[in-house]
Amino acid sequence: MKYDIIIPVAFRDYTFLKNTIKYIEDFLDPEHIYIITHFGMSRCLPLKIKKNKRCIILDEDKILPNLSLKNVEDILRKHKSIYLNTGWFFQQFLKMGFAMSTYCNNEYYLTWDADTLPLCRIKFFSQDNCPFFSMKSEHHQPYFETLNNILGIKKTNERSYIAEHMMFNKSIMQELIKKINENQTLQGKTWFEKIIYSTNAKEQCSFSEFETYGNYCLTNYPNLYVERLLPSFRGGGYITGRFINKRILDYLKIDLYTVSFESDNVPPFPWNIANWCYNKYIKYFRFIELIIKK
Repeated sequence: MKYDIIIPVAFRDYTFLKNTIKYIEDFLDPEHIYIITHFGMSRCLPLKIKKNKRCIILDEDKILPNLSLKNVEDILRKHKSIYLNTGWFFQQFLKMGFAMSTYCNNEYYLTWDADTLPLCRIKFFSQDNCPFFSMKSEHHQPYFETLNNILGIKKTNERSYIAEHMMFNKSIMQELIKKINENQTLQGKTWFEKIIYSTNAKEQCSFSEFETYGNYCLTNYPNLYVERLLPSFRGGGYITGRFINKRILDYLKIDLYTVSFESDNVPPFPWNIANWCYNKYIKYFRFIELIIKK
């Protein structure tokens, strides 16, 4: 089954993205790898990525009309959201909105976290060409309150759909977005505006595109996806920060399929010193990024 990969990526993950792309090409089999990022900052992407013919760099503010970082922030302010998690909301809307864009040419597309490495070959479809959901065990109630507000669906699975990746069906995502758009009881003009206005403005994390899509599929297409447990580790950054090497990865892949290296993980001495310097570098350019975006 053909599919593309999309990776929404912020500047803090640019350097590590070289590893992500390498391991994706080693163990996954996408037709294209779409890197969705801020156009002004994309000049800072590693040259190796910009020269990679499989990688296509997209301007995050041009994926869909009216869907931009600034517009999302404006809506959050109008909603009087206590926490302006603009980038957090924006990257979720990009993953959903990609299905509506002119770049989405396959029936399936895989979203992949920029800080996550696949450690071995991973299949995303069963022998019957049914896509897989990689399930987890967390639960955050505000996600399901918003889900019920926008689609009238309650939590229907004991497990969680939140993982470091998800295989989306283009047609189903388009259908989901259309239902939100056509819901006249929701405040707002666009589907993402209606989602924001349906969240609890006092909650820091109040919407999940993965829980929304997963429970929508389970309710309306219960026989399409196959659930599985894929061994993964989110605390890779606690080992040596982002200064990982092949020897460590070879050890991790004995019983893991993916490992994530989150930027806020603090490794032990002496790697914590290198990690501190790295984060200072990222914070400096984060300040430059904010200036460019304004």
